[in-house]
Amino acid sequence: MRPTRLVMNAFGPYRGKVDLDFTKFNASSIYLISGQTGAGKTTIFDGISYALYNKASSSVRETDMLKSQFATDEDLCSVELTFEMGTTSYRVKRIPK
Repeated sequence: MRPTRLVMNAFGPYRGKVDLDFTKFNASSIYLISGQTGAGKTTIFDGISYALYNKASSSVRETDMLKSQFATDEDLCSVELTFEMGTTSYRVKRIPK
């Protein structure tokens, strides 16, 4: 499984839309996700895990805790993951309660 795009809205620490385009890494088989504490590295893994398995990447966070605390009630929380397996592309979108 190779992620190609992750779009998160009102998810984790981000109130707005975050669009990560993994295709910029070309054919690299390993990605390094680095940054300062609180930069959102775990949020990337939470987004991927939530899209694929309907749960966060850690048992510390429940799915009802994934919506950004900075978002308003009107902001729709969602995660959309596009990934490839072999030559087939898939897209999964989830919207937590």
